[in-house]
Amino acid sequence: MKFITSIASGIISIIILSFVLSPHLTEIYISIFDIQPGPDGETELFKFMLYIQWPAFFLLGYIAGYILHTKCLTRKSR
Repeated sequence: MKFITSIASGIISIIILSFVLSPHLTEIYISIFDIQPGPDGETELFKFMLYIQWPAFFLLGYIAGYILHTKCLTRKSR
């Protein structure tokens, strides 16, 4: 059950954090690496989201789900 809670929390965090933090993180990424508008810039931003942002969001949610399950959910069942 701990694994299912962690995976579900990871997926939910990807969805929520993509709407909340992605615009700000992409602006920072664009300003740091000076990405120009166009197809190459869009590909660069997609790679950033696919390989850096979404795994980081999932990892944060997975850890939060694991902590939630071990600290809160298991105490109620005991």
